Amino acid sequence: MKYKTIRKFLSLLLVFLLITACSSNGGGTGGPSGTDEPISPDSGLPVVGEGLCANAYFPVRQGATWTYKSTGGAAGDYEFTDTVSAVRDGGFTLTSTFSDLTRTQEWECKEEGLVALQLGGPTVATLSSEDIDLQLDVKNVSGVTFPSEINAGDQWQHALDFEGTMAIAGETAEADGNVQTNFTALGEESVTVPAGTFNAMKVQMDTALNITVRVQGLAVPVTFSGSFNYWLVQGAGWVKASGTGTVANTSFTETIELQSYNIP
Repeated sequence: MKYKTIRKFLSLLLVFLLITACSSNGGGTGGPSGTDEPISPDSGLPVVGEGLCANAYFPVRQGATWTYKSTGGAAGDYEFTDTVSAVRDGGFTLTSTFSDLTRTQEWECKEEGLVALQLGGPTVATLSSEDIDLQLDVKNVSGVTFPSEINAGDQWQHALDFEGTMAIAGETAEADGNVQTNFTALGEESVTVPAGTFNAMKVQMDTALNITVRVQGLAVPVTFSGSFNYWLVQGAGWVKASGTGTVANTSFTETIELQSYNIP
């Protein structure tokens, strides 16, 4: 397999891994349980979830769904739906469904907040016109993804290492890498997306991801760096993400907006 071919498919892989790296849960048109008014930090809506999974900006309720649309990204325009597919003591599973693939992501609920334990599920397939099968083991998870409370000026971090195998166009390779995200809460502001108008906490997320694939004696490093603003809504999740990223020296500007949501 030629170096350029490996690099091309790794670039697509990195874009996919980061599509929902911080996927929380948005919300159908309107608020939970079919209400017509959008949720806002001023609405007095109770925190959604139970026990350690209760979180102001990330509703953890089984069967909750959020549909997003992305424009301008390196992978082209696309839509996906996030679903809280399982909730258990101390954690939950988030399933992301795209037009031709599905990925899962395990989360842990801790006293300090919600922690993403994975980049994605065990199988990633059909990126672009090629097949990619990915098996990754994650280790050394640190920090928190969504703190129990977020106030303007707060800063926090989430990081993890990973290693495993991947098959690209019939070739098998070993892969390892790491990802780190630094978060800064910038303050509250109003934001409008197809799902409605919300009062949101604007959070800047700066991400650096490094992955190296070794195949046929050749080590191919690929990096991703990005700076995105996320708009988080109390009781609803994130409703918009917008920013710039660079994958394998190719830059892009991407916007992801909540189209609809439903929280049972």
